[in-house]
Amino acid sequence: MADRQESLAKAIAIIHRSESTFKNKKLLETGLNIGQLRYLWTLYKEDGISQESMAKRFMVDKASVTRHIKRLEELGMIRREIDAKDRRIQRIFVTETGFQMRDLIEEVTAEWSALLTANFSEKEKDDLMHLIGRLSDNAIIAVEGGESE
Repeated sequence: MADRQESLAKAIAIIHRSESTFKNKKLLETGLNIGQLRYLWTLYKEDGISQESMAKRFMVDKASVTRHIKRLEELGMIRREIDAKDRRIQRIFVTETGFQMRDLIEEVTAEWSALLTANFSEKEKDDLMHLIGRLSDNAIIAVEGGESE
């Protein structure tokens, strides 16, 4: 049992580090790194999300979000605005420059996924996504408290 747990942790760590290396190399010329990519990708789906919501989503502290957002702002990819209804909230929006990165980000992400699942059948890919989803849910439950289903 301990060997299986160690192997799972090791495999996840290898995949994570390899993804970071792969995507950082692909994005080198843009000035982006994988950390900023995740924030930008979230904004493509939820333009105008607050910094606090991002911190909760990524399970990081607000200072970490601020660092990534500041870098994206320096690159001209996002802009911050004070919320009209609650001045304590900063909302983040993608700029035209940021939207121009979307195709590249999608290509790099698709390429990485294809490399990881090369020689997998469609059923194996579906099964893998299902199991990873369950792992992810269990991880969130473990961190936030509560019980697994």
